Amino acid sequence: MPPRRRILFVDHVSKVLGGAEVNLLELLTLPAARERWDIQVACAPESPLDQALNGMGLARHAHGFASSLNELRVVGRRLNLMAKFRGWQELRRATIRLSRCVADVRPSVLLSCTNKDHFVAGRVARSAGLPSVWWVNDILSADFFSWPVRKVFVRQANRFATRLVPVSDFGRTALLREGVPGDRVRTIHNGIPLDRYRRSSDGDLRTELGVSRDMPLMGLVGRITPWKGQDLLVKIAAEWIRRNRPGCFVIIGRAFNEDAPFEASVRESIAQLGLSERVRFVPFRSDIASTLSELDVLLHCSTKPEPFGRVIIEAMAVGTPVIAARAGGVPEIIRSDDEGGLAEPGNVSEYVHQLAALLDGPALRERRVNSARQAVETRFTLGRVFADFESLLAGL
Repeated sequence: MPPRRRILFVDHVSKVLGGAEVNLLELLTLPAARERWDIQVACAPESPLDQALNGMGLARHAHGFASSLNELRVVGRRLNLMAKFRGWQELRRATIRLSRCVADVRPSVLLSCTNKDHFVAGRVARSAGLPSVWWVNDILSADFFSWPVRKVFVRQANRFATRLVPVSDFGRTALLREGVPGDRVRTIHNGIPLDRYRRSSDGDLRTELGVSRDMPLMGLVGRITPWKGQDLLVKIAAEWIRRNRPGCFVIIGRAFNEDAPFEASVRESIAQLGLSERVRFVPFRSDIASTLSELDVLLHCSTKPEPFGRVIIEAMAVGTPVIAARAGGVPEIIRSDDEGGLAEPGNVSEYVHQLAALLDGPALRERRVNSARQAVETRFTLGRVFADFESLLAGL
């Protein structure tokens, strides 16, 4: 057997376990990964990722940014000159700190998980003569990033990245369109550990909401932010109720600080429409399999192209039918009507039509439940993700 490959995974996120961190955490807990890789993790001390890795026997190293860069968000935002300058200064300091870590750890490759980490890890890897792999969990397009930000990303990628790994072919196409060479970009779709995503009857969501088992419960799960479509869910619920259809709706998630006004506006809209008893909010729940198992339908309402749509395969795995927005990486998950429903992003009537067909058609529901689980077992396992990364790393 060849020697274990020492990989330094780099992720600075300090306050939440976002999609990128959950994907990373599950990959690092896979027995095959721990057997084949000498795993080193550069992450923020006491962060949710650091705490989740605690006790797993994986080497961790302090990595992070000062608030001038850590709290600097570029998705959908214009940056003033002073914010850019402070962020650039902290980027330089973080590069020096990570360089020291690399000198001590001596990895064979750096694998970074967020855009800010890409910029730092890429520079450090080049200075150390190491490959730099960028796990790209975003869509590099005008939907999310301004023209200057996209140009900076491409310039940095072309100079420092050995490989870029988007989580969908849609994301790969976006990178190529912006000017990243195709031979540097390889799609690796996300996957999940199937043993953790099976149907469960242990959840308490309905009890918390006061919703009986015979009442349809439809939900949206994800960060509360405009492009995730919580306001669209309210419109869907209003139309559903206007048609005198039974059921309740739940929004599961939380808003980051900058999205608090959006959450407040959604809550106000619910109150003004008189939907407070039928549309409810609950915080994000760690036992996602049990939570999804209590839903009759998962509604994915993103109004912009989704990089992948992890919650979709989670719902498919536990046997909860999905109606999702037909954009971004989602059609790469739901490839046929047997696997789930697809609606035009933002089209309320199409969502309502699909929802009625699903709740009124037990045969359709059963077919989708069975086909969706089979699709996940075939195409979206964590073992396949590991095998794809192992093949990519071996090629370096």
